[in-house]
Amino acid sequence: MLAHAERTKMLLDAIEAGRIKPSELDPLQVKRMLESRDGAIKERAGKLFAAATPEDRVQALADYQPVLSMQADATRGRAVFEKNCAACHKIGDLGVNVAPDISDSRTKTAAQLLADIVQPNRAIDNNYLSYSMRLVDGTVASGILTTETATSVTLRQQGGKDLTVLRTEIDELRSSGVSLMPEGLERQIPQQDMADLLSFIKNWRYLDGKTPVSLGR
Repeated sequence: MLAHAERTKMLLDAIEAGRIKPSELDPLQVKRMLESRDGAIKERAGKLFAAATPEDRVQALADYQPVLSMQADATRGRAVFEKNCAACHKIGDLGVNVAPDISDSRTKTAAQLLADIVQPNRAIDNNYLSYSMRLVDGTVASGILTTETATSVTLRQQGGKDLTVLRTEIDELRSSGVSLMPEGLERQIPQQDMADLLSFIKNWRYLDGKTPVSLGR
């Protein structure tokens, strides 16, 4: 779609009509449109993707900026991670791998990590989009789509539990276009706890007392 201007405009039409969610495009695809040499594409993309982040998420991120300058304790942050994040993320020996790997965070700044937490739908790896499944008996389940075969579908749910269902039992399977991580998680994490959490994500590998912190800087 992005290889030709006319097809790119069709893609923008689909986004504008709500048939495709902005979060379903990866950051590089968005960047290509925002930096397009075609002025019309560049302008439309700028407006569409600027409007893609809800105002409450913009405000929430602004409200949590003070945590970036707070004194933080990575050890306390481990407990915050265990309580709020370990059902989907794994760091070291803590948690399970359901969502993207965040354990190697040396290349990410604390500001980037904070934005990922407060605005989880800003940019999503397509491998980690949340899917909703409704079975013919009325049961509803959600999770990350991990395996598809001709006869069955497997969703990985919070806590690392895999749910495999025969296709004959599925009434509807659709991507929600959003992250499995819910918006508003920061409401459960006071600012000091958030500062500690960010410190843990950045510095967890040094808490064993064996790895010099200087090697991670």
